[in-house]
Amino acid sequence: MCLVPVLAVAHAQNAGKVTYEEKNKLEIKLDDANAKLLEGLPKEHISQKELYFTADASLYQGNKSKKTSANTDTESEGGPRMIINMNEPDDKVFCDLKNNKRLEQRDFLSRIFLIESDLSQMQWKLTGNQKMILNYPCQEAILQDTSKKVTAWFTPAIPVSTGPNGYSNLPGLVLSADIDNGKRIINATSIDLKEIDKSILVKPTEGKKVTKEAFNKIVDEKRKEMQQENGGNGDVIIKIKH
Repeated sequence: MCLVPVLAVAHAQNAGKVTYEEKNKLEIKLDDANAKLLEGLPKEHISQKELYFTADASLYQGNKSKKTSANTDTESEGGPRMIINMNEPDDKVFCDLKNNKRLEQRDFLSRIFLIESDLSQMQWKLTGNQKMILNYPCQEAILQDTSKKVTAWFTPAIPVSTGPNGYSNLPGLVLSADIDNGKRIINATSIDLKEIDKSILVKPTEGKKVTKEAFNKIVDEKRKEMQQENGGNGDVIIKIKH
């Protein structure tokens, strides 16, 4: 679909800081015998993230001054116990916009991984839909050829090809993203266009280097293992990861 023109702001600034709010839905399914465990449990987890960017690079990470953690422990009479741990991992996503590379630092079950991928592999379909976000004209795009459905809104008024969680390869900064029909929603809450101290934009170095495919395989295998260990009879422990 062709791109519908949107007027950009004159003298656009190519550096700054964007604050985002991330909402992750908590979808927990139990059999009828343990349904009472769900009473009073949170339905979503909200966290604050920051994106620092220049024309050459960006870094997306948690807002350490507003880092949240929460633990919920519920137990049914004579039955299993459910423990929900929502301590936020120190995940980071660095984008090398010059060389079209993305480097992710991910904490999975107390193991740190470094995952490198190619930004140019992100292919988007422009829908032509438009709306305003924080007084910036934005256009809608849908990520193609991926296991997750990602809908993003980007603004050509800030012509830097990056965004939250490393969503890139669009002709403008991503201000909003919807992953898997609302399971995860990321919205910009403030934009501060200014020169950025380049010492902030440091590539993460901690963790075992793996490919994206290898990391996804590790996650899938560990989740299956945990499901088999619980077997539906023991305690249920859920850790919220982003």
